[in-house]
Amino acid sequence: MRYYPVYLDLLDVACLVVGGGQVGERKVKTLQSCKAKVRLVSRELTPYLSREVHEKRITFLSDSYHPELLEGCFLVIGATDDPEVNHQISLEAKRRGLLCNIVDRPRECNFILPSLVERGDLLIAISTSGQSPALAKKIRRHLEEEFPPVYESYLKLLGRIRLHVLAQGQPQEVNQQLFEALVNAPLLSWLKANEITAIYHFLENLIRPPIPRSDLVDLLSRPIQHQQ
Repeated sequence: MRYYPVYLDLLDVACLVVGGGQVGERKVKTLQSCKAKVRLVSRELTPYLSREVHEKRITFLSDSYHPELLEGCFLVIGATDDPEVNHQISLEAKRRGLLCNIVDRPRECNFILPSLVERGDLLIAISTSGQSPALAKKIRRHLEEEFPPVYESYLKLLGRIRLHVLAQGQPQEVNQQLFEALVNAPLLSWLKANEITAIYHFLENLIRPPIPRSDLVDLLSRPIQHQQ
């Protein structure tokens, strides 16, 4: 493999985006969804970015890039329309040992960004190692149909069950058999059809001691109703 696949925890981590156009806005939104501390450098800002700066949800540093702005950052994304500025960002970031992505310039990067399918905590990353972003987009669209939004609720349910089962202190082999039975059961179909009673009955028969219904009511009802 040319690239090492990895998911980064950017919670409260300082990340810099240089460029405030539509591309920069997309990069900022992705970092915000990861709860990063976003810093921004740009001469011009989209209406969204202007609002985020005004509301102090992101930190505006300067209207022009200079290397000192990288101080304290863990990751930087160059999204300007000036190749020379992007090149300087790449050189300085690498010199400082920072993670650096220059939009549409894989050779200037030490990491590239995959195309993503996001269903809550379910993340499916697609990469062609920079060979064909268009193909990555096509595959992403196919996977978005294969994995509809109900998977967010499905994964939340599996996660809640897993915590309950692990708290019982059973042998790992017993837990593994139970988890496999869960993913092979028709839970997903029941969620799609909003057959909540069927899910309750199934879990009560499968798991001992059962998960209290009160722990599942909010988990099962609100996300399903929202998706419909």
